[in-house]
Amino acid sequence: MAAALLILLAIGAAVLPSVLWTCGLAAVLALAGVVLLRGDRWRTGALLAAALAISLALLDVFAGLLSPAPIGQGLVKKTDPKWWPPPDPVLGFRPLPNSQVIASATFGGELIYRHTYHFDADAARVTPAAPAGADTYLFMGDSFVFGQGLVDGQSLASQFAKANDDKVHTVNLGVPGYGPNHLVRAFEAGLLDRYADQSVKAVVTWIIPGHLARVTGDGSWLGSSPRYELDNGVPRYTGSFNDYRWTHPLAGLKYLLGEQFQFVDAIGMRQRQQEQGDLFVALMVRLQELARQKFGAPLIVIYSWPDETSQAGYGDMTLLIPLLQRLRAAGIPLLSVDGQMGTIPVSQLLIPHDGHPTALVYELIARELKRRLR
Repeated sequence: MAAALLILLAIGAAVLPSVLWTCGLAAVLALAGVVLLRGDRWRTGALLAAALAISLALLDVFAGLLSPAPIGQGLVKKTDPKWWPPPDPVLGFRPLPNSQVIASATFGGELIYRHTYHFDADAARVTPAAPAGADTYLFMGDSFVFGQGLVDGQSLASQFAKANDDKVHTVNLGVPGYGPNHLVRAFEAGLLDRYADQSVKAVVTWIIPGHLARVTGDGSWLGSSPRYELDNGVPRYTGSFNDYRWTHPLAGLKYLLGEQFQFVDAIGMRQRQQEQGDLFVALMVRLQELARQKFGAPLIVIYSWPDETSQAGYGDMTLLIPLLQRLRAAGIPLLSVDGQMGTIPVSQLLIPHDGHPTALVYELIARELKRRLR
């Protein structure tokens, strides 16, 4: 009887949509065990299992109530091919050269966008053609640099090329889900060496608060991504996050439980945020050094991030603003997204239900980049 109940629980865990549902099923089966099983020990064990399942469920619900709703909640995204970006041995995942992907998003059955992303022979998203020998500008980052939800010609790199009458060569190396650790690794692994003989004038990236969690691999898609740790204040590559978790079982167990239960993930959050902030800043400083060493070019950082002019309620300002100040103190040029938007309504600045910038945002930032760089 106990084995049958465990088998039912295993089947439910495989098919149910969340761990909360699994905890509910475990509680029901355990209470059934209290009635069906024979012997005080079996019944006591079943009762304890029910209490544990209910406690886990209540703790997770409570933690969920305290956590802010993620941007894009309820948005259903699909890509063709389904598993995109595909695995990459260096960066964990990366678009394939000379490929394309169809991406769509719906909300409550309403189509939000459906576009085809195209990639060139260097696995960079397609941008306007430029004259031979034109100055080169590298755009590196995540979905904000990539231009998720927009056609190729509406990305920041494409808009910057258009703002300069297509007389500059722009390279869109943005990949949804990347963090600063991916960018540093791309430099260190030699993936950008192909641009060394070109006239690279600047490396442009975009930061968001979500990058703090990515530099420590806190995301289900980041297991194979490059992991760094600080060694006397300098970020040192240690392999992938999966490699580290296999060789450090306690850290791996903590991560797995945190993926399933929000209250587990919240344990030690403040200390982890401090570690993430230190690593994030060190990676950005390292990225600046690599841009100078490889190309003799500046690193320009666009930020969707609270600063001294932001109103209360824009993230954890006591944590985020000091990090921005540390980047500024390191001599990294910063460009505020909010500072370019003026009084334009938010409805014109963000893709509905998605949270990524519209083409208008990229156009305004491209103009400011032209003013600073050209």
